[in-house]
Amino acid sequence: MGPDRADVDGLKESPARPPDESGGPLHRGTIRNRLRYLMELEGRPPSERFSPHALRRACVTHNYERGVDLVAIQQMLEHWTVSSTMRYVWPSATFIEDAYQRAIASTLAELTGKDTTA
Repeated sequence: MGPDRADVDGLKESPARPPDESGGPLHRGTIRNRLRYLMELEGRPPSERFSPHALRRACVTHNYERGVDLVAIQQMLEHWTVSSTMRYVWPSATFIEDAYQRAIASTLAELTGKDTTA
């Protein structure tokens, strides 16, 4: 049997999801409309605007790149599987290159018995 998803918008209540003014669950449309309003108020051109979903992806990616455990991110997003969460992670080229360099340095250190990180 699946999780209880009986509340508004098919999402269960979450401490990560802020309440609306009345204390009830904040609707996705409200978040989208407020974000759009704030970008218009800021004067952001339409070509530079983003959706709440894009903001969610960016937050997941930034958390992942800063070392937050993937299972912790999965739980924050209320995903059933880590593979669902990984679809949200779009690491930067710099992050990938740095991870590759660390892996090479670690492997060389193990093979040669020398610390190559200094």
